Amino acid sequence: MKRLITETLRNQFDSTLHMARILVKVCPDSVWALSFNGVPFWQQVFHYVYYLDFWMRESYDESPWRSMIFDDAYTTDLYAESYKGLFISRKEMLCYLERIGQKTARIFDSLEDDQLSVPVEGDDPHYSYADVIVGQIRHVMYNIGYLNGILRQQGMPESDWYSYNEPEGS
Repeated sequence: MKRLITETLRNQFDSTLHMARILVKVCPDSVWALSFNGVPFWQQVFHYVYYLDFWMRESYDESPWRSMIFDDAYTTDLYAESYKGLFISRKEMLCYLERIGQKTARIFDSLEDDQLSVPVEGDDPHYSYADVIVGQIRHVMYNIGYLNGILRQQGMPESDWYSYNEPEGS
């Protein structure tokens, strides 16, 4: 069983997930509820967390994939009008991230290096397991960078860089 590349991707993914959790933990409730550029902070977080849940699946068929279900009024469209009156607390978001972490641990446990180039669905080589994993790392880190910038502008702590192979605080 070859898992060198799989474990490398897992470590990078887990570091990204760790930074996503820290971002939610360090963001004060007062900022969590505020809108920036027309989008509430919490909604920007929900956007990328939802896509983590969507893309990181144990199966890409019609089987259930959601780690946590919110009202159907929630959408991933950052500028949707349907968000008015909706809210996801930091506690709920941390629970969502925890459940996704449990699901992704099972996914990584089941993958081997030779599966990383296999399309997750059909024959489209643009959606292999490696593409999905790396794409989600990039998407989450893009959003964390954006949200860290908001926290920095507010004089708040941010989700500092974290890597599995460096001592914390480096």
